[in-house]
This record gives sequence, C-alpha cells and structure tokens, in this order.
Amino acid sequence: MSVAAGAARDPEHQALAALERGDREEALTILMEAFGAPLYRYCRQMVGDPDLANDVHQTTFLQAYEALSRSRPRGSPRSWLFGIARHRCLDALKASRRRRRRFEPVDDPPDLADSGIDAEERLVVTAFSRVLERCLGNLVPRARAAVLLRYQSGVSYPEMAAICHERPATLQARVARALPVLRRCLEGQGFSL
Repeated sequence: MSVAAGAARDPEHQALAALERGDREEALTILMEAFGAPLYRYCRQMVGDPDLANDVHQTTFLQAYEALSRSRPRGSPRSWLFGIARHRCLDALKASRRRRRRFEPVDDPPDLADSGIDAEERLVVTAFSRVLERCLGNLVPRARAAVLLRYQSGVSYPEMAAICHERPATLQARVARALPVLRRCLEGQGFSL
C-alpha cells in the first residue's frame, strides 16, 4: 500500500484534507465518526455521569465545529479534540462540585441486561465498575484525566502533552503516582489487579 493510500484511510488526514477544501462539515463528520466513541468514553469516565458526559461530548464537537471556521487544529486533530474535551470535562466537574454543595447526588446502576453475560458475572462487573468509578473519582481531576487518556483512550505521553499543555515526563509521573493509589483503593474494596 502506498503512503498516499494509507493517508487517505487515516481519518486525521481525511479531516485535514476536507478542511483544505473548505468543507468543515465533512471534516467534523469524519472526526465524529473516528473519535466520537473514544471521546464519549473519556468524558464518561472523567465526569462520572452519563447524561453530563453526553452534554460535554456534544459541547466538545460544537466547540470544534465553531473553531474549524476560524482555523485548522494545531497538531493532531485527535489531540486537539481530546484537549477540548479535557477542558469541557474540567469545567463540568467544577460546576458539578458547586451543585453537590446544595444537592445530594443519586447514582444510576450501569445497564448490563443486554450484554450477553450471566447474572453472576453482571453483578461482579457492576460491582467492579462502581468501585473503579469511585476510585477514579477519588483522584484529583488532573490525575484522573491523565490516567483515562493513557489507559482508556490509549493516548501516548507526547500526545497527552499536546492535549494537556504539559510536559510528557510530568504526565508520566502523574500517571505513575496515580496507579498505586488506584490499586490500593481497588484492593481496599476487595478487588485485586
């Protein structure tokens, strides 16, 4: 396969090509199809609420669409989108903290009914998901963001640096410090890694 053919299949190159043609709608559609699901998972883990994650996810793409009318993304479109999502998640977390001072939160259990696993496994998965979410929630937002970008979204440290506007070594150290905290929290709740 030629380099040009490989680039034609790469959503980032396709989106940039659409922008070069002046078609920001096509560029955004390509980016949404390629990165919509990973961005939603990242938002969901960052904010801990599916409805709020959906709002943040939509806001991310709305902001991306508006920004595409002004200029091209600097660096990788993927990093650019995750950077927008990170900032919107942090904004949502701040707003959520303010709301929690006035209201008591209510947790909704994850829906595993159509997952194809039996009831006992569903209970274990549900219990682990809740504990993991609670343990992730105990991390400061910057550490949570770094862990989720690295392990849930599979973002490299140099790409994380572009998203977070920090040095790769700083982010690597942040993740390295957060993992033992997560492990201890999970083990304290009866789950071993």
